[in-house]
Amino acid sequence: MKMIQVTLVPSGERFAAPAGRRLLEALRQQGLPLDAPCGGKGTCGKCRVLVNGREELACQYEPAEDVSVELPEREQVRVLTGGGSAAADGKHGYVLAFDVGTTTVVAFLCDGKTGRQLSCASAVNPQSAYGADVIARIQYELERHDGRMASEIRSCLGLLAREAARTAGIAPEEIELAVLVGNTAMHHLLLGLDVGPLVTPPYMPSVREAVEVPGADWLPLAPGAPVRVLPNIAGFVGADTVGCMVSAGFDRLEDLTLLIDIGTNGEMVLGNRKRRLACSTAAGPAFEGAKIRFGMRGAPGAIDHVTLEAGRPVCHVIGEVEARGLCGSGLLDAVYALLRGGFVDESGRMCPEVPGPWLTVDNQPAFFLRDGVYLTQKDIREVQLAKAAIRAGIELMLETMGREREEVREVLLAGAFGSYLSPESACGIGMLPRSLLGRVRAIGNAAGEGARQCALLEADYRRSIALAAETEFLELASLPAFQDCYVDCLGFEEEEDE
Repeated sequence: MKMIQVTLVPSGERFAAPAGRRLLEALRQQGLPLDAPCGGKGTCGKCRVLVNGREELACQYEPAEDVSVELPEREQVRVLTGGGSAAADGKHGYVLAFDVGTTTVVAFLCDGKTGRQLSCASAVNPQSAYGADVIARIQYELERHDGRMASEIRSCLGLLAREAARTAGIAPEEIELAVLVGNTAMHHLLLGLDVGPLVTPPYMPSVREAVEVPGADWLPLAPGAPVRVLPNIAGFVGADTVGCMVSAGFDRLEDLTLLIDIGTNGEMVLGNRKRRLACSTAAGPAFEGAKIRFGMRGAPGAIDHVTLEAGRPVCHVIGEVEARGLCGSGLLDAVYALLRGGFVDESGRMCPEVPGPWLTVDNQPAFFLRDGVYLTQKDIREVQLAKAAIRAGIELMLETMGREREEVREVLLAGAFGSYLSPESACGIGMLPRSLLGRVRAIGNAAGEGARQCALLEADYRRSIALAAETEFLELASLPAFQDCYVDCLGFEEEEDE
């Protein structure tokens, strides 16, 4: 087999790779993963690199000779880290809580005696190099069976544990307990469980119950320290949703409450202490930039808010630097702004006949925002698909429970996207019912907070088990009304008064 030399620019670091192997795979083998939301199919354009000074897609380029490669700068993703103190039962000295998200992973180190958070560490989930969504990663695992997904995330957890301990000024071997939450796919990939059932009807997890494993299996903890993984509810409603319910105190709520966690997947819970319904919608990839022309995570250079002034877009960019793309909150604002300005009609069609900062890209209209960043017709359609999935889930949960929109007393938005989005924009495009606009409240990283509570209080860990067991799962796709409801929610029409 012929080998070639790959030289990284500007560091000068070199490594050997088989000639003809795709560059993305060669970089992965060296621990240099690139974002590849499409799973390396060449459709998202996010893995661009400079090869001998020329731009190429790493997932498609197969070098036959020695090459120099300049990698893009890694995004410093905006992560919700929480903080402060919480109640603790004092059963352990130092405890660690992990929120294993599809996009980011966060570790919280706390004093188990006082409940005080000592440090926090975060990183981009290294599995994102194999696809932005959980389905891409599940498919990778089913095709390769090489354990790569498990080893990537376990290595990440170990690094974060050491970083959190170092920041707090303790040895990681002093940590006596770790608690972990994540969606069902992250849960199964981490534990090395069979992910086949997640993509096979009836789409249920291999393991629903809470799991406890020896910490020494993957983390640098105290001898005998356990790792507890909160239970799952269904195939795509996992331990992260259970963590959110613990944090929100769902088993103590009297009023009808809607909890929405829009990450790479969209999980929702409707109910109170008496009854709860949970469902999942395929909504997140658009809002995390995977299928958007200039989509990116919430990092410096991302447009995160957009308004219209005199018919022109006014954009705020994270870090006050030149715009490189749009994160979820900016995308939502931009679509709502175009809708209000008449640049997009109720069907979602762009209206280039309306005077504005239009461009022509690939013979199609595009709306200029700032610094070379623009929205395409395809971007608008992706937002419609995502928002329709969320809205259909809300409507069908209400219908199943025999309740009306007006009975929902509060809407709790969990996660980074929920914390930064504009409720007015979310309601304005119909993702949320307009009647609920004044009842929306962001609750931050509720999944991580739930994990932290379960690490500090044994009683909360037991509550998480009861919450998961007593929450009903609604499989939206199996409902006869789902397809019609989903189609009805695609447009941007104003709601009729009821």
